[in-house]
Amino acid sequence: MPVRTEGSPVERIVTWGLGLRWTDVPENVREMARAIATDCVGCALGGLDSRKSRAAATWARGFPQRAGVSIPGSPERLAPGPAAFAWGELVNALEFDPDLTPCHVAPFVLPAPWVAAELGERSGRDLLVAVVVAHEVAAQIAGRMPGLRSVGGSARRPTYEFRERWSAYTAGIVGAVVGAARLARTEPATVLSALGIAAGLAPVPISSRFFFTARPSDLKYGSPGWVSLGAATALELARAGYRGDPDALVGPNGLLAILGNGPADVEGAAADLGHHWRILDSVFKRFPTGGVGHVGLDLFERFLSETGTAPEAIESVEVTSDPIVEVPVLANREVRDPVDAQFALAWGFALLPYYAPGPAWQSSAALQDPRVSRLFAKVRIRADPSVVRDLYRQLVTEKLPYVRRRPTRVRVRAGGRTWERSDAVAEGYPERPIPPNDRRIKFLRNTAGHLPTRTAHQLFTRLLALDREPTLAPISGLLRRARVAPVGRAP
Repeated sequence: MPVRTEGSPVERIVTWGLGLRWTDVPENVREMARAIATDCVGCALGGLDSRKSRAAATWARGFPQRAGVSIPGSPERLAPGPAAFAWGELVNALEFDPDLTPCHVAPFVLPAPWVAAELGERSGRDLLVAVVVAHEVAAQIAGRMPGLRSVGGSARRPTYEFRERWSAYTAGIVGAVVGAARLARTEPATVLSALGIAAGLAPVPISSRFFFTARPSDLKYGSPGWVSLGAATALELARAGYRGDPDALVGPNGLLAILGNGPADVEGAAADLGHHWRILDSVFKRFPTGGVGHVGLDLFERFLSETGTAPEAIESVEVTSDPIVEVPVLANREVRDPVDAQFALAWGFALLPYYAPGPAWQSSAALQDPRVSRLFAKVRIRADPSVVRDLYRQLVTEKLPYVRRRPTRVRVRAGGRTWERSDAVAEGYPERPIPPNDRRIKFLRNTAGHLPTRTAHQLFTRLLALDREPTLAPISGLLRRARVAPVGRAP
């Protein structure tokens, strides 16, 4: 369903989001929505034992509600807003959830619609359309905000710098409100009011602070839980009669200008809805780390597979890539905490030979493993200045809204010999999709220890056929039964 041409851009976004039908959604978009929902649920279960998830779930359980909704690993039913908060933190806990360049979208936009679907006893098909709407709205807006980095100059002498202010993640609150509103059968005027309230509730933009902090907090680049809580709360308030400013998203003082280095192109975002499906650009992670390092990890995995070299025989690992690898959070050499492990790029290379990618990468065992520490000391990652020319081609010459290629070279010295390879696109990108069986393996690895294997297989199968579920009740029942390790005994 193409977007209407009358009304303001925000009004057109709301009209499109509320009016989209299942029959308007192409099959490849439906399939992507099913895959994202499945991957997010697996990541939420995988993160149950993390500090971030435990704290979020403990807080949410302080708001019990007899006719409320579910979160994984908790038998209680909870108030919708706190439940949405917990869902956002759970999905994002491991840094394993899908990416939708230029930022994470799924953990910021999926929780509020999920909670609304369970609360309203809506079908799996209804939820999937809302997931598509939420992703499309958030990704279109985020992709049309001035980016984290500025590339200028000329093709022969490009310039490159990081900007001081950028938080495209928070733009997810717009998609979350519209996606949840359609499940709650909300009138357009009320949704516009809810968006105005959401603009006031949205968290402040601290993403740039994250990039320049070597050892970040559990908030990382921004809290998906808080964005989800804000979206759910804004919608509840608007439906109760609280009035919001429908123009608070746009203009020089609006949320979408404050979040970036200038106003987002909301007009362009509205015009593209239903024409170019941004959700199809989603990236499924094979490693629970910052996505900028995944091309290099793919190459290092290839080295281990091709050569059969014992990790103890490795003398050095040198990686050159996108200049972003030298920002403090990615260049961190002091790994003492699961969140450190998610973003210190060299740490992933040290883990790969010893632990299967998944929750084990952030376990106490891995953090204290002397083998990992020894290999970590041999890994060096640095910027390749020539990559700036490729970034210029992508962002200026090709006018891409975000970086699609990350030229990366990995050089390994072992046994007096050198192995060297380069690539630009990681597995999991649309150009190199992960095979369905690998997605199943990831899901089962995340759910191991939380659900019996047979139950996990059953859940995976039901999620991939979510559009056949008349309500979320059977899936929610399985999630409530997930086990959480006792405090102090998490792996």
